Amino acid sequence: METKRVLSSSGSIDSISPLPDELLSHILSFLPTKRAASTSILSKRWRTLFPLMNHLCASLYLDVTDLLYPERQTEEEYYVVHNSFRNFVDKTLSGCNNNSLKKFSLTYEDDDVQRMCLTTGMMSKALEQGVSDLELCIYMPLMYEPPRLLPDTVFINNTLVKLTLGTELCLGRSPWENVDLPLLKSLFLHTVWFSNHAICDVMMDGCPQLEELYIHHNYIEDRDEEFNIHTAPHYIAHNIKKLTVCYNNDVQAPRVLSIYTPNLVYLDYSDYLTCLYNSENHFNDLLEARLDLAFARAGRWGDEHDTCLKIMNSITNVQILHLSCFTVEVIYECLDLAEIPLFKNLATLHFEEMENLEEMKVSTSDEIENKLQLTNDLLALLPKRSSKCNIHVL
Repeated sequence: METKRVLSSSGSIDSISPLPDELLSHILSFLPTKRAASTSILSKRWRTLFPLMNHLCASLYLDVTDLLYPERQTEEEYYVVHNSFRNFVDKTLSGCNNNSLKKFSLTYEDDDVQRMCLTTGMMSKALEQGVSDLELCIYMPLMYEPPRLLPDTVFINNTLVKLTLGTELCLGRSPWENVDLPLLKSLFLHTVWFSNHAICDVMMDGCPQLEELYIHHNYIEDRDEEFNIHTAPHYIAHNIKKLTVCYNNDVQAPRVLSIYTPNLVYLDYSDYLTCLYNSENHFNDLLEARLDLAFARAGRWGDEHDTCLKIMNSITNVQILHLSCFTVEVIYECLDLAEIPLFKNLATLHFEEMENLEEMKVSTSDEIENKLQLTNDLLALLPKRSSKCNIHVL
């Protein structure tokens, strides 16, 4: 079948407009929602495509920073832009087919907490569509303790399977016993907290089917104590299978993290060794682990080596192990104080970020005969090593 070619007003050939509406709407769905909406002004041909996209597509990505004219000049213009964005979101959601929307992603920021409370209507309307994947990336300045910024339907919901909350966001006072997310399997928290309780204490019990927990927390200088921020879950207890904990908290006082996750198969832990680590269980089912442990920039506390050894002892059943260059440095210092545990099931070992490594000495047992093969295997472990790197198998 011969494709029709249409001349645009500039004289160039338009080969896309003659395509079927459903196909054009599918193409638009790959654009940021705001950009997709802007195509409505191209010509009469495109006016109905964005509403059709909303009716057909299963995902919406809405970002206030993706406005056509995002420059802020005056406070009045700033207010108009955000009010216009909220209206746009409301109309977009109104055009969605009931129960067709599966993912709703909202990126929003405002410097007025009271005005941000107006956004709860947008979230509630999306949740009424029965979304299973909700992503709320919201930035808010810490001026005072806000009311609860998220609607109750974020915490009491029968359709959510994946929930992402962030960033630098105080959620207000916790709903405490009112968390009920029976289908939730993945929870991602990016520097968010309740003002009155540690967030994991609140969320975990209300998510019985949770399989994956991701916690990324950036230390907020001069504000953690002022606003009573619970920077870390001090206790993680659940039957989750995947756990990622990443703290960028080089704080002036030690923290404590206790983990009880007996069914864990994947662990990714990144932290400064100011955190005192306690595990109530040995990770017997753990298959893969990533460790990025570093000494605090502000100085040593004296418990770093003990903390490192506790972590290593809890993951000895692992089959795949990734170690950052900082972790290798910590382990090297531990060798002078205690023996590193034996990893009997280890099949794959990755050393990461060691581009400047020039010399590596490996002590082997008498049972290993082919030391040349071992050397070649070690070279394969270090793909980004320095060209001057020498490996000595002893």
